[in-house]
Amino acid sequence: MRVLSIVLVFAAAQGWAQAPVTEERGASDRENRAVADMVDCLVAGLPQDWYAAAMQINLDKPMDKTGAVRYLVSRDDKIAPSEPFQPCDVKKPPQVLLELRDSLPKDRRGWIGAEVRVLRDGRFGIRYGYPKPKPKP
Repeated sequence: MRVLSIVLVFAAAQGWAQAPVTEERGASDRENRAVADMVDCLVAGLPQDWYAAAMQINLDKPMDKTGAVRYLVSRDDKIAPSEPFQPCDVKKPPQVLLELRDSLPKDRRGWIGAEVRVLRDGRFGIRYGYPKPKPKP
């Protein structure tokens, strides 16, 4: 029942998040759907009193198909997620995010780090990290 109520709250928030976005960095419809796919698996392993959950991926180089993944949870709104948790399937959420990468605009596909953060009230964000450009000689 707890998982169902969280998913319902997320679904309602997702519908609101899909309203036209005026900011350049708003989530795309595809990103909204990808996070919705990940949420079911993430919430299955969360403690009952969770506040925020994060999945962090680090790749060695852009366009790698595998990398290091961490799942972290916070039970307080004043603390960043730092307590490990186990989702329903450790491979599914990163696979969804790596598949999403192919649909991103070409200039956003070369990320080497990503964090998907979901709050209990259904809000979420995806933050990508890119390699530093090499200095010109």
